[in-house]
Order: sequence, then structure tokens, then C-alpha cells
Amino acid sequence: MASRYLILVVSIAILFPGDAAGIHEPDAAAVAPSCDGEEAGFSFPVIHWKSMAEVVEEEMELAATATAAAAAMEEEKFVVPFRHRRKFSMYLVQLRIGGGPPDEARSRYVLFDTGDDLSWTQCVPCKNCTRSYYLPFNPVKSSTYHHLPCEDPMCEHGRITRCQSSHTYPTPDNSLCKFDNRYGDGSKVSGYLGSDVFRFGNGMAGDDGGYNFEQDIVFGCAQEERTTAVREYSSGILGLGMGTFSFIAQAGVDKFSYCALSPERRDLRDQWRKTTSYLRFGSHAVTSGKIVPFKQDGAHFIISLKSVTYQRGSRLDQNQPVPIFTRQEVAEFLPILVDSGSALVYLPGLIFDPLLKRIDDELTLTRVYDPTNNRAINCYDGEMSDVEGVSVTLGFQGGAELELFGDTLFYEGYAGDYICLGISIDDRKSVLGMIAQRNTNVGYDLANMEISFNREVCA
Repeated sequence: MASRYLILVVSIAILFPGDAAGIHEPDAAAVAPSCDGEEAGFSFPVIHWKSMAEVVEEEMELAATATAAAAAMEEEKFVVPFRHRRKFSMYLVQLRIGGGPPDEARSRYVLFDTGDDLSWTQCVPCKNCTRSYYLPFNPVKSSTYHHLPCEDPMCEHGRITRCQSSHTYPTPDNSLCKFDNRYGDGSKVSGYLGSDVFRFGNGMAGDDGGYNFEQDIVFGCAQEERTTAVREYSSGILGLGMGTFSFIAQAGVDKFSYCALSPERRDLRDQWRKTTSYLRFGSHAVTSGKIVPFKQDGAHFIISLKSVTYQRGSRLDQNQPVPIFTRQEVAEFLPILVDSGSALVYLPGLIFDPLLKRIDDELTLTRVYDPTNNRAINCYDGEMSDVEGVSVTLGFQGGAELELFGDTLFYEGYAGDYICLGISIDDRKSVLGMIAQRNTNVGYDLANMEISFNREVCA
């Protein structure tokens, strides 16, 4: 979760990039082999919460959604639904960890994050932790939980792991693998590693519909945590980055995809339209479209930005494109992290400053401060209709382009009475967050080291 930013409301979740941007050392990606030489597929939903009062209704609805999805695909497919959370701009997936009675193996919600490889959730005892609506996971009450010993290769060679020789929890053992993960904004999470059954699918709300995915996964039991990944319903991270700990590697797939739908808009009855998106893995992943090669940097997917172009005008009466940033030589391309755990696009000042000036000069809107007092967020007194003609096109190595306009370039404030630019400044590293990825199928092909963008297919 190269998190360090505020996150604006979504389940995916947009709060305002308060992303903890992690700096990771290079780590070879591990993709587990599949059975019989063929890779199975699976998918599950991404969730968008509206208010705390709707949590029970949403859990029941998710169970029904997952059941319908499972019936519509082959048994070996795995699809996970997700939705967008407006208040914190996060995309969340629902999972159940552990065995034992249903009241102990409770479902929980976690942020799916391509900017980090380690999956983790709050665990008992959780001291100095961010408050969540869900109780921390208690491994002692799970019949299928096992802590990861120091001798395990995943602990011995982990970039954020160490061995603790004495402890009293969760077992009076002398071989506990500790983890300590720090992000670029100074936030951190620490605890111990263990393994337990991760379940996604039809049994979320306690019915007997079964699961689309059920497998032991090594994850972090967080005992100390101060990050933006935990907010209200979210209690941790599903790590989809590169690396040995990644859910992708442990699930034994080498491709996955998602298409995050735009946040719901209020209709005339002041109700939120409900939208569901899916995480798709293995053979169920959609990886067609404009291809961009990526490089691995620790847990991160890094692509190369070679141009940024601004344009203003309607589709029938557009002004000439204005180049903001152009590079011809590969060595001069700007590395940018593709991160589902971040909300905004972050660009260095040499690109952002002239881009913002161009937007400010052409918009006849009054600048207003973001209510969170984050001076890096640029907001305006206006509505989405006021910026319909504004677009920014990102050009990548390989020739692919991603045009940002409407709610892939701006987003509405929580009260709906102002709008904010979905691009901000960061001279330390560049990030392609989820606002820019909305309504675009983003596919990750790990075997060929490629990421695809496809606006024609939102699966």
C-alpha cells in the first residue's frame, strides 16, 4: 500500500490519500506452480460501504452476490466481488479467516493492495492500534491456525521478518517469526506471522453455500498498527504485490485483474446506487488491452511514464493538446508505482506544478481548502459538470495511453458541494492510484511482466 496519502471515500475506499508508501528492497517474486501444469481461476467481490447502519444488510447482500457469481462460472474459477467506499476511498474485499464455530471465524474486510505483498489483519492483543468496527482476529480460537516458526524459509529470507526467541503469546514457544513493516509516511505495522485458512465466497454471511476459495495462507497478525489501511470496516490488507508473502504467490496464480467502478452518485431520491466489482485470478483474469511492461522493485509494480498531456474542450470542439512532460529516451522515463492501495496520482513537482497551473488558469472556479486540511489536495468550489471538458493523458512505455477525465481525474467531496483534483505532488516517488484506474480493467500478467489497461472491458 504505498500508503501515505489521504484516501477519499470508497470501499476500495476513498478517504484521502493517507497512503503509507512503503519503500521495499528488491525481492524475487514467487509464483507457486499449479496442479497438472494448468492454472485454475477464481474471483471475488470488492465492497463499497455506505454507512455503519448498513453493515448487516451489506453482508447478506454480499453472500447473495457471491452465490450468483459462483453459479455463473465454472467450478475452478475464483471471482471475488469488491465495491467502492466513498467515505475513505478504499476498495475492500470480504474474507473469513480461521476454522472453528462461525461466531469465531468471523468475516472481515481488508483493503486489496498491489503496493504491498504481506497480507495482515489486526490480532489479539492489538495495542496502539487504529480503531476498526471489527474485533481483532483471535488465533487461539481458530482450530486451523499455526504460527510460523523462525526456521521456515519464508521467515528466514523475509525482508521484514526477524526471529523472536521468547514470547508468551500466542503460544509459550521459543520460535516466533516477527514482522515489522514501515511505510513511507512513517506509519507502521508489526506483529507475528502465522498461517490459517482464508475463505472467500458464498459462506460469508453464515450460510452453507460454500466458498470459492479455501486455502492456508501465511499472513501477519498485527499487534501494533498505525496505518491508513485500517478505517472503520477495513481491518487490514490483502497483499497483491510482488514477493514471497503475496497472496498471488501463495494462491499459485501468475495473473489477476480488477475493474474498479466509479463511486455511486446520489439519485433524485438521495439514495446510493450500488455497484459491485470483482477481483479475478488465474484463468479468470482479464489481461487484454493496451500493454505496458513493468519492472519489479521489491513488492512494487513499476511502469514507465514517458508523457503527460493536458487538453480542454468538448469532444466536438477540443483545443490543441498541451504537452506538460515528454521524454523520448528510455533512461529519462519516469518510474511510477501502480498501487491499488492509494487513491490519488502522485507526480513530481516538475510535472505537477505546470499541470496544476494550466488547470487553475483555465478553470473559472474558486479554490477551496480540503476539509482534512491537507494542503497537497487541490479542491474547487464547483461540481463535476464544471470540469467535463478537462482531460489529462498519461503516456507509457510501449505506446499505451491512459486518458483521465471526469471522475477518473476529479472526485467529489464528501458533502458533494466541492470537487478535488485526483492528482497531487510528491517529489519522492510517483504513484498511479485508484482514482485514475476507475472504469478500466487493469490486468497483471506476472509471467510476461506486463500490465494491461482496457476501458472497453470492465469485468
